[in-house]
Amino acid sequence: MRALHQFGRPISVGAAQFGVARPVRARRNSLLIPVFLVALALPFFFFIGPIKMSPYRLILVATFIPCLVAWLSGALGKVRLADILMLCTAGWGAVVLITQHGVEDALQSAGIFVLETFGPFLIARKYIRDYSSFRSMVNALSLVIITILPFSIFENIFGYPILIDFFGKIFHAYPVIGSEMRLGLRRAQGTFEYSILFGIVCSSAFGLSYYVGGATLQRLWRAALVAMAVISSLSSGPLLSLVVQCIMIAWDKLTARLARRWGIFAVIVIGAYFAVDLTSNRSPFHVFISYLTFNSETSYMRVHIWNYGMESVMQHPIWGLGLAAWEHPDWMGSSIDNFWLVAAVRYGIPGFLFIAGSFLAVTFGLGRLKNLSFEAAQSRKGLIITICGLVFSICTVHVWDAPYVLILFLLGSGMWILDSPRETSPLPRSQRIMRR
Repeated sequence: MRALHQFGRPISVGAAQFGVARPVRARRNSLLIPVFLVALALPFFFFIGPIKMSPYRLILVATFIPCLVAWLSGALGKVRLADILMLCTAGWGAVVLITQHGVEDALQSAGIFVLETFGPFLIARKYIRDYSSFRSMVNALSLVIITILPFSIFENIFGYPILIDFFGKIFHAYPVIGSEMRLGLRRAQGTFEYSILFGIVCSSAFGLSYYVGGATLQRLWRAALVAMAVISSLSSGPLLSLVVQCIMIAWDKLTARLARRWGIFAVIVIGAYFAVDLTSNRSPFHVFISYLTFNSETSYMRVHIWNYGMESVMQHPIWGLGLAAWEHPDWMGSSIDNFWLVAAVRYGIPGFLFIAGSFLAVTFGLGRLKNLSFEAAQSRKGLIITICGLVFSICTVHVWDAPYVLILFLLGSGMWILDSPRETSPLPRSQRIMRR
């Protein structure tokens, strides 16, 4: 029914005719999202037949078809470019794996890739449909990370990942990785496979914690605790994400009344790139990598990974290599410490364009919106800043399993903003600028 307003609360037309004010019930936040985020942080797995399963995969399996049906039916709002690109990422990856390795050998891998690529995006699309559910998600994500923080500090000091050891006594758990000491501390692994993955996951909550939910002091304390968790990983990629987000937050605060400030910020970043290119005898990428590592050996190796990886992309530009080994010298390790490069090596240039296009479609799609409510604008700002930090940090590491799923889940978590109601009443120019 058409809604009327009485004393600031919406009532239905039928209720108004009988003089009864019936408040419209708010959407109840789903408990699935906090459970899903906790499941992502659990460090154990098990097998159902030959299939390796984990708590978060069980949730993805149980929700994939219902979420897909809801999306196809139009119940989740308009189908947008980011939806199509994410679907193409999942579909193209599955096609590449089956083409390169055959149906019999690659069907399971292809199914898991589709499940972990499109599944978390759809979960976010279905269960995060307004500011209340988005705020609940941010609170849950921050709480999960802050809960792990004391254990990560213990690990820094005493060199022992007690959470992984605890779950390992009951289930198959991730192995404890012996990493080098940095600054006299062990790099915290938390509840993930590597310390750098733990740091990436923690950094995904920093910008969101700063902007979304609670009073200012509460948000500052929460963001500070998340930052401590990032730092406990003692890894360059997560620290880069933290630095990028801090720079963008500082720019947001310092230029609150400046028109077109994010366009100016983009021009400054692009100008800095070309300045490095013109004044250095190394490429901007090489300079970038050299300043993002704790030691020169790691920097040297990442430059070679990039060079040999790009050779592989040029040799297999369309279909990539799938899960086959990439060509590199024997003295190099087999891992490719760059998410974007892995996408191109495994799934060819189309695979890279689909996943990169998904990130761009979300950020630019949200960035062009106008006349958002204050809550939606803050949510958009926190999410875009978080995504920007993650985009840079995964240039230094490949992400898979739970960290990969979390990043794609976060991409989908902001799609509700595209369908959120706009404010129609004109605002003063200063307020319009501050919401950008």
